Amino acid sequence: MASASPLKDIDEQYLQCCICMEQLKEPKILPCLHRYCQECLKKIVKKGAKKIECVTCREVHTLPKGGINGLKTDFNTKNIIEFIQLQDSVKVDPLRTCIHCNKKQEASAFCFRCNDFLCETCHEFHASSAMVKDHHPHIFSLSEAEAANLTIQKLSSLKVAPRCRTHPEKLSELCCTTCGNLPICVPCTFGEHRGHNLEEVKSLAKIQREMLRGKIADLLQYKEKAYSMREEIKKTKDKLELNVDQESRKLREQLDREGERIKKEIHDAEKELNTKRADLEKRMKEETSARKKQLEKEMRESRERYEQACREEQQEADLNFRRLKEENTKVRGKLEGGLRVMNNEIQELLASIRTQKDENVKKIKELSDHFDDIVKKFENVTATADYIFAAQNDWTDVQCIPDVCRAVDLLREEAKRDSPGMGDLSGVKIRGLSAGVTVRGKVGISEDVESVIDLHIKESRYITDITGNEVGTIVITGWTSDYQTYIAVITKAEVLQQQHIFPEKKYHIAKCSFLSRYLIAVICGGNQVGIYDIRDQSRRFIRLSDVIMNCPTYQQVSSVTTDPVNDHIIVGCDSRDVYVFNSELEHVKTTKLPDVIKFAGDIAMYKGNLFVCDSSETRRAFAVALKQTASEVKYEFTKPMAGGSNRYPCRLCIDQNGYIYMLWMRSGGRSLIVQYTKDGGQIELEREVDGTHDAIAIIAVQTKQGEKLLLPTDRTNKLLTYGLT
Repeated sequence: MASASPLKDIDEQYLQCCICMEQLKEPKILPCLHRYCQECLKKIVKKGAKKIECVTCREVHTLPKGGINGLKTDFNTKNIIEFIQLQDSVKVDPLRTCIHCNKKQEASAFCFRCNDFLCETCHEFHASSAMVKDHHPHIFSLSEAEAANLTIQKLSSLKVAPRCRTHPEKLSELCCTTCGNLPICVPCTFGEHRGHNLEEVKSLAKIQREMLRGKIADLLQYKEKAYSMREEIKKTKDKLELNVDQESRKLREQLDREGERIKKEIHDAEKELNTKRADLEKRMKEETSARKKQLEKEMRESRERYEQACREEQQEADLNFRRLKEENTKVRGKLEGGLRVMNNEIQELLASIRTQKDENVKKIKELSDHFDDIVKKFENVTATADYIFAAQNDWTDVQCIPDVCRAVDLLREEAKRDSPGMGDLSGVKIRGLSAGVTVRGKVGISEDVESVIDLHIKESRYITDITGNEVGTIVITGWTSDYQTYIAVITKAEVLQQQHIFPEKKYHIAKCSFLSRYLIAVICGGNQVGIYDIRDQSRRFIRLSDVIMNCPTYQQVSSVTTDPVNDHIIVGCDSRDVYVFNSELEHVKTTKLPDVIKFAGDIAMYKGNLFVCDSSETRRAFAVALKQTASEVKYEFTKPMAGGSNRYPCRLCIDQNGYIYMLWMRSGGRSLIVQYTKDGGQIELEREVDGTHDAIAIIAVQTKQGEKLLLPTDRTNKLLTYGLT
């Protein structure tokens, strides 16, 4: 606002109390620069309270000595309001008692030094008399009250210096900066303010206005950032709505396609049944006719034989048709059951999408409110500064500019903070939908290794783990010949894309699991958990003992998996403790595994169940339902017969159809791949791993040739592939 800003341009809301919603009366200003009536503040603050919460921005401030009365008065605003009230009072009743002649007649002017009205005659005398020469700058002609070009600066020039608090009969002439720019008179310099730092008000006000201009200029560098964040938040919310609609539409379209496909299969099965029935009837008629012709010759002596043969033919035809009908009923039941399962699964996914959307909308709302507050603070601070620069009232400025500068400094620090990323809030994460139901039967594993891939990982001595994402990218972790940790990224085309070797010996990465398309969760030797970004090789690690209270210092991390839908990292240990973190590596909760489990050698999360390989002396595997602080066993996986009791469960994974694959190891023997049912841990089939290689992990991943099981070898730097058929 320029110094020549007319009073008529002042926003009415600037002069309004947000509590009573009326024009401010005795306006008190809080450190956040929001203003309220003195009496309104007294109503909302309990007697004896030491703090006050701002009604507008919710910031909490400490009350000064004297409580509400001790808060600073906003003199700029008060001056404007007093002048507006002066204007309004003259409009209502122009007849006033003149302070000089004591006659009640139409007021011509107002003397701010006398703080009263003057009639036209006394106005002329007052403005020309040498006796009241010091009043001349403070006389305001009421004829100018309605002038469109009356400015704040003009109004400020009419006001007189404040009176000394210690000597009210005297006007202040100096400022004591030791006492917070307190206005004082000359006698005070010899009394209680003796030896204090005293300044002439004009020079002090000039210095402080320049300081405020500098701070405002610095603050405005961040204004665009705050405004742009509001726009980015709006775009993020719109993008979230679009993504949710798209994902929901895709799921419903997939359900419709599967429904149409299954209906067609049912129709085809019915058609095939009718065709086979017609063929049976036709064949029966032909055979009956042929037999009839043959037996007509012998009818006289073989009538009973003929009738028996006909009955047998009919019985055989009925039996065949019943078998066809039973087979058709089974096929139809399986297809309809599969459609129900898919419909339920899609409804679960849609519910998950709605839940994530609600959570993201809540977070977006919190961010939006946060940046709306910042923008409002910008507007309030700049408006307050504009009025200060416009008024040019030295006495008022030295009182309020220090508070404004403090508010500017706080706002600048708040605006400088890094803005949170919006990308994760614009989308929703859903687990893959199970493959469509067909009548082809179960998923099989190829009898032999389909291929052995040389990974060409430089200096690799041991491979420790493997993980894959939804687009077929594979990440392998291991140790080099110098016992340094490496992370290797392999594309869907089975080409080594990058290899990052950690020079720091402290990062002995043991296990890994994809959290999102580019982020992997890792655990390191000891008790470290981290997140690694395959795009730029950035990483961040924490120690369990640093973020979890009462975490045993001796505890070792042993396994890791992720729950992308909830954005969680789940960490198993060499005990029954399981720790859950979010994607910011903040501890969410700790839960205990059931007593039958001693050691979480490997874990995987699927549809709310945690699958656990206990590679301790128990040599068992379980499906566990996680609770808030405890858990319960849902079922135990059946041990394979091959290898007897010497086998122990080492690693596991789940394919896109929900079948579970577990790698069972045996000391000095061949590893065994065991496929389990989707709903109870029963064995479907077993495959022994090629005995020339020592497989140490297993994952199911999509490749160009379809879904495969991939098994890295421990020391030979190979990758075994088995087909899923």
